[in-house]
Amino acid sequence: MNSLFETTNEFTAYETEHLLLLLGFLIFGYFFFRVLGSRTETEQQKILLGFALLLSATQLLKVPVNLYLGTFDVEKDIPLHLCNFLPFILVWVFATGSRKVWGTLFFWIVLGVSQANLTPSVDFSLFHYDAIRYWLVHMGLVLLALYPAVGWKWDLRRGDLLRTVGWLNVAAGIIYGINLLLGSNYMYVMAKPPGTTFFSLLPPWPTYILVLEVILVVWSVMVYLLFRWVRAKIRDPQVSPMEESRV
Repeated sequence: MNSLFETTNEFTAYETEHLLLLLGFLIFGYFFFRVLGSRTETEQQKILLGFALLLSATQLLKVPVNLYLGTFDVEKDIPLHLCNFLPFILVWVFATGSRKVWGTLFFWIVLGVSQANLTPSVDFSLFHYDAIRYWLVHMGLVLLALYPAVGWKWDLRRGDLLRTVGWLNVAAGIIYGINLLLGSNYMYVMAKPPGTTFFSLLPPWPTYILVLEVILVVWSVMVYLLFRWVRAKIRDPQVSPMEESRV
């Protein structure tokens, strides 16, 4: 088993470690929702904000740690992948209570971050510090995205579909320019990620980017329709004050 900074054991998907992590995530998520739901909504918002700050700090810590270890690589270690910079935006969501920003991020997390848990691109096994960072961030993001929908009854709206596609293309365009400057592959807009991931099913660059655009639109619509269907089935007649006050 890895120590905190040793890199002797490589991670292999769908073996015991991966399956235990997914099971642990489901168990932790259940109790996380139950315990958080017993608090007042003001307390919930503060806890979720603190969680988002923790994930953000974890992402930022990777840079000085790798500098200290002498392994820092400007092409890999800046938090410019989608999953890496989402915690910073979620800090804004929970600090301001912005349903609109949450609605935009919801699709990115449900469609993108969730598959990163199922087809991970992490290099090392636990308990290497980068493996801890990877799983904490990717699993934590899913919980932070789902809780407002479950705990506060926040709804998705049709405008969220347009914003999620539009802003993702803006982010990808900015990151593409940074990649040209650094020779990097952040957000995987220059090439597919290494290893066996969802990207492995797609055609070569740059065709896979166009395919991803279509998939994003289709899957986002499907998630939106499923969300609305579930919400219609279980809607509580008493609407949470958080839903009414957030814009």
